[in-house]
Amino acid sequence: MLAILAPRIGNELAIGNEIVFAGLTIMMLISALCGPLLGRMLVRRGAAPVLVTGSVLFAAGFAVLAFSGGVTSYLFGWAVMGLAATCGLTTAAHTAVVERVGAESGRLLTLLMLFTGLSGAVFLPVTALAEQYFGWRGTLVLYACLQIFVLLPLYLFVLPGRPARKEVTRQKADALSPSPADTRRAFLLLAAMTTISAFTTFGLSPLLPLLLVQAGATQSFAVQLASARSLLAITARGLDFLLGKRGNPFVTAAIGLCLLFLSLLLLLGFAPAMPSFIAFIVFFGFGAGVLTVSRAVLPLAVFSPEDYGLQAARISLPQNLAIAVAPVIFTLALDRGGVAAMLGIAAVLIGISFLLLIALWRTVRQQGS
Repeated sequence: MLAILAPRIGNELAIGNEIVFAGLTIMMLISALCGPLLGRMLVRRGAAPVLVTGSVLFAAGFAVLAFSGGVTSYLFGWAVMGLAATCGLTTAAHTAVVERVGAESGRLLTLLMLFTGLSGAVFLPVTALAEQYFGWRGTLVLYACLQIFVLLPLYLFVLPGRPARKEVTRQKADALSPSPADTRRAFLLLAAMTTISAFTTFGLSPLLPLLLVQAGATQSFAVQLASARSLLAITARGLDFLLGKRGNPFVTAAIGLCLLFLSLLLLLGFAPAMPSFIAFIVFFGFGAGVLTVSRAVLPLAVFSPEDYGLQAARISLPQNLAIAVAPVIFTLALDRGGVAAMLGIAAVLIGISFLLLIALWRTVRQQGS
């Protein structure tokens, strides 16, 4: 949204771009800090009421932004959006799927992520078109109306009901019942692995054009390659969906980490040339896309369906905090140490994530034996 509206917002409110985009950081920080609260809400009330709350809060957030007159009201609007993101985005939506499908939700989660991956390709041009006709304020009012008149009725009247309590209890009884110590160990390993991998991919992705230019690519070629990354990530999600039940979330995560590691080695070890740049972006795009799927599905492979929402929401706290600061950290690494230093740091982090994944797999395997 801000990729299109930021210049107009900054000009009209007389605030700099750094303040305009600081709203996103505020949203992510609030969403991260509210993660544990979200987990408790999902356990007590289920995903549907939480999604309803998220839709109402999103409408309120868009409205506050649309009618903001200065920096205070603008940033307050993003704070409301942070509360909305807690209730209305990934974790609650994925929990709604798991509540209704149970342990076999992996393929549907991948399908859901395939559609969300296309959202940028759809809504960036829609936002640009709406801004031309209605201005940035009218565009935000339009999005508020979509929340109230489209999404809210879908959550209230179309989303299937939560399974009966006795059915959920039977699912939990059939699931593994590890000791509290084993559960804590599995949670810590999963949280560390997903947080470090998310920190790396979300830290590198916004910097891809700059990274490629400093590695030796032309500005136009770097932008073209960086633009292709999103398409490659969506393609990776589609391939994972086609695998269906034949896929394994641990194998998926391992493949994603290996692809990312190979992409970094390609850029580090080969002379600057078009083939090495293309190979880098192909491996990076597929690796990032596969890892995004695995981060959503791995909690379902580690915990019971009933515990999915609670554990996924708890993991979102460190993960979202890492995502919020990652671009700043990697920018500092690139500015101070250059391409080799930044890629070296990323490679070490990916290696650590791989070791954590192996430890998690062993822990889950021991629980099942």
